[in-house]
Amino acid sequence: MKIAIQIPIKSRTSTRVPNKNFRDLNGKPFFSWIIDEILKIDRHNIDIYIDSEDESAFKIIQKHYAEKSAKLKFHQRHEWLASDNANGNHLLSNFAAHHADYDVYTQAFVTAVTLKSIVIKEALDAFLANLDQYDSMTLVHPENGWVWYNGQAINYQPNLPNGLPRSQDAQYLKETTGLYCITRDALFKTSCRVGEKPLLYEVDSFSAVDIDTMEDFRNAENLLKELSKRD
Repeated sequence: MKIAIQIPIKSRTSTRVPNKNFRDLNGKPFFSWIIDEILKIDRHNIDIYIDSEDESAFKIIQKHYAEKSAKLKFHQRHEWLASDNANGNHLLSNFAAHHADYDVYTQAFVTAVTLKSIVIKEALDAFLANLDQYDSMTLVHPENGWVWYNGQAINYQPNLPNGLPRSQDAQYLKETTGLYCITRDALFKTSCRVGEKPLLYEVDSFSAVDIDTMEDFRNAENLLKELSKRD
């Protein structure tokens, strides 16, 4: 079974965190946190692709990894896919259309700076061991509280006296947006990274960290500094 891991890395600067993908985070390039962990997964059937609209981004990463750079491949996406109009579904569908000979497609994001190789491997193994039940997998983190979306209560009934559960009983699962897996058949059928029968693989709050804003960046920087002191 052949597995492709797509790591999207825009060369274009981020509007919310300037130069996010290439700036320093606790002594390492931002992009290297997830790539370091993926490179630790020792499986012969995995190909790792850096997906970018600009080959210069790939060359920066190649230079950083030097002797390990041979383990990294490059996929050049269309310029539109680097715009704010494109989403993760567009990225993975486009990638698969150009590399259609894989059985499973995995999408990993550099914003998941605390996601460790052991979690990635365990989640991937859990998915591969249950392909008869699931067509895709995404990491989720359980959270508690009352949720509203588009002006509607999602997990409780605020207009009923008995519709208010205890907050500890109002649990929901939030996607970490760090890692996705899907079979080739499901991806080509739906054009989405989450299929019709997804495995929701639960991870802890540490593994669920995602960098989207400068506040996220500073929080992650402080967390990683604190962990490095303990080590």
